[in-house]
Amino acid sequence: MKKPFNLFTRIMEFCVIVTFLGLVAVVLLQVYARLFLPRSPHWTEEASRFLFAYTVSFAAGLAVKEKAYVNVDVFTNLLPEMLKQWLEVLLDLLVAAFMAVVFYYSLKNLGIGRMRTSPSLSIPMHYIFASMSVMSGSIVLYSLAEVVQDTRALLKGGN
Repeated sequence: MKKPFNLFTRIMEFCVIVTFLGLVAVVLLQVYARLFLPRSPHWTEEASRFLFAYTVSFAAGLAVKEKAYVNVDVFTNLLPEMLKQWLEVLLDLLVAAFMAVVFYYSLKNLGIGRMRTSPSLSIPMHYIFASMSVMSGSIVLYSLAEVVQDTRALLKGGN
């Protein structure tokens, strides 16, 4: 189970890098064109929005995996350690449940995107709408992985 999950993580990391570098390249092209060329490409603004959406979508699940989200722990720090750890498991379950609902509706939303294309790039919008499915699906996977890992550790009596 660990090897396929690690492969998935590596693929997500690669996709973050590729989409982010694409975003940087498109924005630099737009800046260069505005400064030094008589006309700038009309498609760069739309491409940068789409690349940004996918960069965030690929990175969101990885942020859950690395526990990189900002959280307010003023009240949870007042709890006993064991209760705090079980609360963390509960919160991960709630995040997974919420994102599972988002994932379900994002898949339904893909059908709407098949009928539309983006104005500048003429890309079918379901490819763009799929970024929401990627994000919510990866958050569900990583949240559930945290639940399993933390629950096993708690049942063994450790951190």
